[in-house]
Amino acid sequence: MTLKIRTILMIGLVSIITTCAVKKPITPEAPVTPMPAKQVEAEYFLNSSEYKLLLNAEMFADYEKGFAEYWQFVQEVAAAEGIPVLAKEDPLKLSHKQVSFWDTEGLDLRKNSFLLRRKSKYKGGEITPGYEFGLKFRQPDPGTTLSKDLTMTDGYVPKFDRIELESDIVYYSVKNGGEDVTYAVSNSVQLDDMPSNTYGGFVKIYPVLATLGISEEAVLSMVAGIAVDEWMVKPGKLEFGDGLYGRMDMSVWIVNTEEGEMRIAEFSFDHDFIKDRQYDAEAMKRCTSFIDKLNEYKPEWSEVGKLKAAYLFE
Repeated sequence: MTLKIRTILMIGLVSIITTCAVKKPITPEAPVTPMPAKQVEAEYFLNSSEYKLLLNAEMFADYEKGFAEYWQFVQEVAAAEGIPVLAKEDPLKLSHKQVSFWDTEGLDLRKNSFLLRRKSKYKGGEITPGYEFGLKFRQPDPGTTLSKDLTMTDGYVPKFDRIELESDIVYYSVKNGGEDVTYAVSNSVQLDDMPSNTYGGFVKIYPVLATLGISEEAVLSMVAGIAVDEWMVKPGKLEFGDGLYGRMDMSVWIVNTEEGEMRIAEFSFDHDFIKDRQYDAEAMKRCTSFIDKLNEYKPEWSEVGKLKAAYLFE
């Protein structure tokens, strides 16, 4: 990317941000199923934001009951604020996945602000074939985040048609007590088989990893040796106005450690930004204040916030 083009993109990004501120070891050398070539379009502007509220895990000892109760609170707060709720036909339909993070023994990816996540779906209580891998680069500064090109090698099909640049906003952060905002670029791929369990196996997919000075012979394994059991519902959307819709998630991570079971619960919603378009101030105010309203309504259901993956790395 030329300096002139990068400068133009950075100016556009800053303008948008200012306006909207707010277990089982893998088999070495397993072959990757060839896939038709398709390159993602690297749209490096702020194209989405996600607003996160960590929830009190004690309320989700029975996660289905917890989802149902908190969904009721969400609807009550939305009604009080005059925010329409566009609920799905079955808002509490459960999805079940296994989630794990992969790194070297010395956590070299983490030290370089990268995160490699693997997801597998469950069906009928059994993990289905195939793996979704997602590579993410996260920084508090959007300009630094934009410096990494996560485009895949020809022959791998990205899950999405664009590389995401997302702001993640954690409310009531353990870091500063307020809103902790970070920026991340990410790109995901669905694979039929596991790549090699070496760093080089993923360099073949994401060329940017070759720039970090990590040995391609380095072995990758699950962080903390743990795979998370994830239960999630996606109940619908919040309509903030001016075409701004927040897509809601509620999730519970069940993590089995040597000290016992740990649960991590979260409510979040995200929305897109449209290039060269700004939402009006009232819609953005309703959006950015909604989690504050939820916390004020049921503060005993909230926890001091941080990103869920941080628990595993700790």
